[in-house]
Amino acid sequence: METVKHLLDIDTKEIVNKILAMRDLWISRSKDYPFYTLGRSAYLDGKTDAYYKDSEWQNDILLGEFGELYEKVIDVLQEELEEPVELAHDLSIPGFHIFPSDLKFLTIAGKWHMDFPHTTLELGDENPSAFTVPIQLPVSGGGMDWIDDKGIKRHLSYKEKELVLHSGLDTHRIAGMKKYVPEEYRITLQGHLIRRDITMEVFW
Repeated sequence: METVKHLLDIDTKEIVNKILAMRDLWISRSKDYPFYTLGRSAYLDGKTDAYYKDSEWQNDILLGEFGELYEKVIDVLQEELEEPVELAHDLSIPGFHIFPSDLKFLTIAGKWHMDFPHTTLELGDENPSAFTVPIQLPVSGGGMDWIDDKGIKRHLSYKEKELVLHSGLDTHRIAGMKKYVPEEYRITLQGHLIRRDITMEVFW
């Protein structure tokens, strides 16, 4: 998997405190284990009316609370891609994966997948990519598993504040947790890029 990594100058403690204070806006994503998002995503909601309806007001809230974070992410993406990058305000802007610690995460990991949110939302297929910004990781770490072109499972370790940009088209999954510590969180900012009308846009 080819990746681009870039450390962001962000206050993750402040971001985490804001996310925890916004718990009323978290969306539960599983009946079997604690998994939430803050914001709508194409892969979970793209085929529902809620994706567009909720994005209208959720985008305003996310921008109001995390505007500086979005600005720094956009700046880094523009630097790495060497072209203008904009938030797609008619879609859901990047949001957060939130995993409170749970013993179940010692034996399960994310589902293997490739990222096709641009297909789900019928945005075309020009220059798609995906990125993750770890905001808070368990003390035992966190990362992404992926399958190389020889069918071998590999692991990419995350670092807090380090944006990881990749195509999204390699088979990958959220790696399982290595150790259970009560009251921990795995929180990441998630987003995708696609070119629309010559403009590179960011969405979730």
